[in-house]
Amino acid sequence: MATELAEQRRTISELQTPVIQVWERILALPVVGSLDTARTQETTETLLDRIIATSSEIVILDITGVPVVDTAVAKHLLEMVTAARLLGCEVLIVGLSARTAMTLVHLGIDLTGVITRTTLAKGLELAFRRLGLEVVPRRGGVDQRPEPAGELA
Repeated sequence: MATELAEQRRTISELQTPVIQVWERILALPVVGSLDTARTQETTETLLDRIIATSSEIVILDITGVPVVDTAVAKHLLEMVTAARLLGCEVLIVGLSARTAMTLVHLGIDLTGVITRTTLAKGLELAFRRLGLEVVPRRGGVDQRPEPAGELA
């Protein structure tokens, strides 16, 4: 019973901090829900471990799923940014809404030196550019490879 409970806690923890390698040297961390001190510490530790394990250079911190960004949440986000920078990563915060931007301005939160973009797509585009990568359409615009045998469409 104790082993099962520990396994469930580990699974829940992993679901709360899904650090995803979206491309070689690029990690994404979608943050959903509120951030308190304990969750921030756990999330930051997971993020730092993944940065080291994957030799990533860029982290995209997606706050689209954070319902309210107040002073405490902004402080926690900046702590994550600072910790990742100490490991040599550039951090992009994406998913900022107009409301979030106005709230941060009214709160006087200093985001000097923090790169932000409105969407994950724009953040990924910037990350690719920073690493000298580009996405180009295939000739004809459609994947011309034949379907593998035995697969249903």
